[in-house]
Amino acid sequence: MKSSGKKIRALVFFDNDKGRDVELLMPLLYYAEKYLDIETENAFIFDIDKIRRYNPDLVILPNTIGSKNHFLISKYAHENGIKVFALVSEGNFRTDGTFDYWGYNTDRKFYQEYICLWSERTVDFLRKELPGYADKIVLTGATYFDRFKIYRFESRESFLKRYKLQHFRKVIGYAGWAFGKLYTPIGRMEMAAYFKENTEEKFRWMKEQQHKVEAILRQAIENNPDILFILKRHPNEIHPHYTQPDNNEMVRLAEYRNVLYLRNEEDVHTLINVADIWTAFESTTVIEAWMMKNIPTLFINPDPAFNRDMNYQGTVITRTYRDFQNYIDEYYATGQIKDFKTSARKEARKKIIQNVIGFADGMNHIRAGYYLEKTIENIQPGKKTKVKPKLLYLLRYLLLQTGRHFYSEKIFLRLPKFKKTVWIFKRFRLENIPKLKTQYWPYLEAFHKKNRIEAKRKNAEFFRDLFRF
Repeated sequence: MKSSGKKIRALVFFDNDKGRDVELLMPLLYYAEKYLDIETENAFIFDIDKIRRYNPDLVILPNTIGSKNHFLISKYAHENGIKVFALVSEGNFRTDGTFDYWGYNTDRKFYQEYICLWSERTVDFLRKELPGYADKIVLTGATYFDRFKIYRFESRESFLKRYKLQHFRKVIGYAGWAFGKLYTPIGRMEMAAYFKENTEEKFRWMKEQQHKVEAILRQAIENNPDILFILKRHPNEIHPHYTQPDNNEMVRLAEYRNVLYLRNEEDVHTLINVADIWTAFESTTVIEAWMMKNIPTLFINPDPAFNRDMNYQGTVITRTYRDFQNYIDEYYATGQIKDFKTSARKEARKKIIQNVIGFADGMNHIRAGYYLEKTIENIQPGKKTKVKPKLLYLLRYLLLQTGRHFYSEKIFLRLPKFKKTVWIFKRFRLENIPKLKTQYWPYLEAFHKKNRIEAKRKNAEFFRDLFRF
């Protein structure tokens, strides 16, 4: 692609080697490597000094506002003349003025080349809010959701066998909410920003809802011993440096024989694929369920009157255990839930998918790839500028290199000064990333071949059509 014949060297930052941010980047990285002559190198989010050591042409991030480290990486790269291309992890944000679109970006300046958004709804909103960034605000759709149109997923039989639970023939999944944020200082700060006002009153409401949802789940678990309930903690419920036990609507149910409680062990798409019914208090995972297969979704809402995303319009709401049990009985007796299949809810689901993720055709990573290609147009690979060292980032690197030789999880967890670093030493090697590439690249290759992407992307009309609804 480049006349110099040299590849563009991109440093890709991850905070873990599995989960949401990994999944949203994977299809984009395939596009980058296949078509854009980009060579990618993985970097752990704590090791910001790797920008100095590796001196890349480009930095790629899942977002620049989701944590302090995400923001610091974007700023450090920008300060040293390195272009930043970032997606957005939480793209289903509200456009009523209650969403803090700066997040951890304390400078209130965007350092990436483009602000990639999921939907026309959010693009229109942010362009009005930030007219100075209007040219940078672009529509890409949600790359995270492409996988439901492209990948093949583990079967129920294989999954249950791995956990020695193959005797179950019925499975109900539940996606956790943010109740656990109540029990950490950072979590409470984030929820206060989410609620904006009357925070103590809202915190009391959260605790009340947590206990009511737990009670409904408990009664269902006890009264349906032949059903396996898979309970999945929200990925952002608690920041990784906290080491105290979970406190949410699910953890006290983990000891039941027909319960599998999972934190970060499995991706949510695997769990949806093995479930008969998908439930939550509130979660965008219901959209994943709608796209992935014909599965009813339920929200367990003892109090449904709260400021929430539009997903509930396409989902059945159940307020009590009795309602929940009736829906469970109906499904296993008839194979469907009539309230889920109403024409009003079907139409709502179509509109929600468009308003939330933009496009449901599996090509959002190609839309994002279009702007990635524009980002690298003026990059001259191999032309290096010296990256200025920062003491904090250099110290982090040295501590990581020294500490890994002495790391013992059991010991570190007992030492107050060290237990907050356990997440770093457990994740920094990013060992699962190459495995995921080996797993996903053939699916992406088949999808691109089937849709003739390699030939079509040379035609400007293809991209014009791609951005039309």
